[in-house]
Amino acid sequence: MLEIILLVFLTRHVGEIVQAKGRRGGWYKLMTVLLWLGCEIVGAFIGGIVAAVSHSGTLVIYVFALVGAAVGAGISVLVARSVPPLTYEQPPAPPTFG
Repeated sequence: MLEIILLVFLTRHVGEIVQAKGRRGGWYKLMTVLLWLGCEIVGAFIGGIVAAVSHSGTLVIYVFALVGAAVGAGISVLVARSVPPLTYEQPPAPPTFG
């Protein structure tokens, strides 16, 4: 439950970062969720391998999954901060006759 609350706040934060740069936040919010879940699954998989090799409990798997989720969150914030702001070109000035 706590992870869902953190994910909601993280997606809002990423959305605010990219909206301040003049971009729409929807795709970046989706990227945040996918990076969080994907890295959490990869972390759990790696934790499962470590737990099997070292004959330790399932706590190792959960810790690796949390670290993976944190890595995914960090990547999503890094991507959002590295997006350049949109710049709008000014139309040419109207001609003056006189």
